[in-house]
Amino acid sequence: MLINGAANRDPRVFEQPTELSLHRANGRQHLGFGFGIHTCAGAPLARAEANVTLARIFDRMDDIQISDVAHGPAGARRYEYTPIYMLRGLEQLHIRFTPRTVP
Repeated sequence: MLINGAANRDPRVFEQPTELSLHRANGRQHLGFGFGIHTCAGAPLARAEANVTLARIFDRMDDIQISDVAHGPAGARRYEYTPIYMLRGLEQLHIRFTPRTVP
């Protein structure tokens, strides 16, 4: 059985597979948009939209942190996931940040 939640977490392929790294050297090897002839036709647009969206968000925030109140302290975080065995989506992600003024 294929379990999508395990994709991209192979330590033989990805260094520190449980860490979010936007600058991973082999980031294009992930399986999020399929592979080979089964690649998603909308993948380039989705990547461009995600890049613009994240850049705009990060331009407006400083000191972004996961909320200790909602998710517990670092090293003992607790999250609630959608109860579907095929996907592993967060129900909520609470963050703290300092707003940055945009000129």
